[in-house]
Amino acid sequence: MRLLGVLGAGLMLFSVACGGGGGDDDPGPGPNNNQTLGEIQASVTALNLTAGGTQTINMTARDTQGATIAQPGNYTFQSANTAVAQVSNQGTVLGIAAGTTSINISLSRQGVTKTASVAVTVTGTLPASASVSAGSANTFDPSIVAIARGGTVTWNIGAVQHNVTFASAQPQGGNIPSSTNANISRTFPNVGDYPYDCTLHAGMSGTVFVR
Repeated sequence: MRLLGVLGAGLMLFSVACGGGGGDDDPGPGPNNNQTLGEIQASVTALNLTAGGTQTINMTARDTQGATIAQPGNYTFQSANTAVAQVSNQGTVLGIAAGTTSINISLSRQGVTKTASVAVTVTGTLPASASVSAGSANTFDPSIVAIARGGTVTWNIGAVQHNVTFASAQPQGGNIPSSTNANISRTFPNVGDYPYDCTLHAGMSGTVFVR
C-alpha cells in the first residue's frame, strides 16, 4: 500500500519500499565530481515516535577522506516494517502503530554504494483527529497526518484562499471548495491513503493516512 501515491502531484510517496528515485550515479556538476563515496551518516541513530507523529532523517555523505560531498545524489529510504512506520522519499518517518522497526538508507555514487540504518520505536495509537493549517506561505502544515479509521481532519484556512482537492479517494463530504477564514472538517470512514492538493497554488499538497 502506498502512503510518507500517493508524501501524486507534488506529494511525498510512502510505500512498502519507498525510495528517493534510487541511487544516483551522476553526482552532478561541481568540484565534488572526483570525491569517492566513503560513507553516509544519518542525523540520528534512533527515533522514538508516537503513532501519527513524524520526524525527518537528514543525511550527510562523506568521501574516503572524511570530507562532505555537497551533491551526493539521491538517497533511497525503506522501512523494514511499514505496519509500524513508513518513510517518504525525503526521509520523513511517520509512526503508524506501536512496535519497532528500522529505516534502511542507501546511496549509490559512481559505482559505489553505502548504507545506513536508523532504529525506530513507535508507541501509542493513532489519534481520532488532526488539524492542518493552510496559510499565506502556500503550504499545508503539517503536510502529512495519520489518523485512525473513522477519524476527522480539520483544515484551518486563513486569509489567503485555498482549497483541498483529493486526487482519487475522497472522505465524507468530498473536496473542500476554495475558502478563506474557515475551519472545515472531513471524516474518513475507510482505511486508505488520501493525497490532496490546493489547485490554486502549484506544489501545495498533503496526504491523510487512515489506518
